[in-house]
Amino acid sequence: MDIKSVKVLSLAIALGALGMSAQSAVADEDRFYIAPGVQWMDFDSARQSDDEFGYTVGLGYGLSDNLALELNHANIKMNTLAGMERLRSIRLDAVYKLDNSVGVLSPYFVTGLGHTHFYSDDDTTLNAGAGLTYRFNDRVEWRTSARTFYGFDDGTYDFGIDTGLVFHLGESRAAAPVGPTPAPATPPAVVDSDGDGVPDSRDACPDTPRTYAVDDRGCPIMIEEVARIELNVEFAFDSAEVPAAYFDEIRRVADFMEEHDDTVAALGGHTDNIGAEEYNQDLSARRAAAVRQVLIDRFGISAARITSSGYGESQPVANNATADGRERNRRVESVLSSTEQRPQLRD
Repeated sequence: MDIKSVKVLSLAIALGALGMSAQSAVADEDRFYIAPGVQWMDFDSARQSDDEFGYTVGLGYGLSDNLALELNHANIKMNTLAGMERLRSIRLDAVYKLDNSVGVLSPYFVTGLGHTHFYSDDDTTLNAGAGLTYRFNDRVEWRTSARTFYGFDDGTYDFGIDTGLVFHLGESRAAAPVGPTPAPATPPAVVDSDGDGVPDSRDACPDTPRTYAVDDRGCPIMIEEVARIELNVEFAFDSAEVPAAYFDEIRRVADFMEEHDDTVAALGGHTDNIGAEEYNQDLSARRAAAVRQVLIDRFGISAARITSSGYGESQPVANNATADGRERNRRVESVLSSTEQRPQLRD
C-alpha cells in the first residue's frame, strides 16, 4: 500500500477518535441488522491489480448499544496482469460505536479476522479501521469507513473504503411505549441571570447592569440629554486682543468640543456704540477671529469646526449709556450644545 493510502487511513482514524459533545446512543442491543454496501480497494502492489470496486453485505447482531458483531461477505473485482479475477472474502468484524459526535455524525472503530480467496490462493486477513455513521431514524443509518487489510500468508497490505446503509431489525428499547410523564410538583423556576426583571427566555439584552431601567425585552431605556456650554469673552476698549484671564473659559469650551465631536462653535463679535459704525463692525469681526485663533492655536481645535462673525454695535446686551453697560457689550460670545443618549436609571 502506498504512502497516500496510509495518510488517508490515519485521517480516518483521527476523525473516528474525535468527539466533542456527548449524545445518547440509540438502543441497538439484542437487534439484528443487515448492511449492504459498496467497497473501493487500493490493492498492495504485490497483487498487481488496479484499484477496483465491489460489493459487500453484512449480517450483524448488537451485543450492546455500542458493540456489535458482524459477519460480512465482500466480492471485489480485480484487474490483474493475468486478466479479470474476483477477490472473495468472508470475515467476522467487531464494530464499536463511540457515545460522541462530530457534528451530526457519530464515529466508530472496526476490526476483525477473515478469509480471502482469489485465483487459487487463500489468505487469512486482519482488518482494522475507523468510520462515521449518520442515523436517519431508529431503523436506518448510513455508514462509511476506511480500513487496512493485512494478509498473514502473503504479507500484503490492502487499503479499502466502504460505504452503505444499515437496516436494523426489530424494535428498539428506546421506541417502547412509556406511560405519561407525571406533572412536575412545582413549576420550573424562572431564570433571570442579570436580575433586570425580564426572564432569560425573552431577554434580548443579557447582562444589563441592574441599575438600568429596562423595557419588556430587557433592553436599557435610553433618554436624551442635552449638554450645553456658553462662552463669553469681554474685551478692553478699542482692543481685539483676547485677555489672558479668559483662557481658562476658552479651555472649557475646547474640552467640551473634544468630548462632543459633533459640535461646532459659531463665534459672534460685538462692540459698544463708541466710534463709527463701520469701524465697530470691523473691530467686532477682529475680536471674533481672535478668539477663534486661540481655540485653534492654543487648544488644537480644528479650524473647520469654528466660524466667526462680527455684528458691530447692533446687538447690545446692556445699556451703552453707562460704562458698565459698554464694558459688557464689548464681547465675543457663543453657545454650544450637543444631544446625547444615556440609559435611564431605576427608581
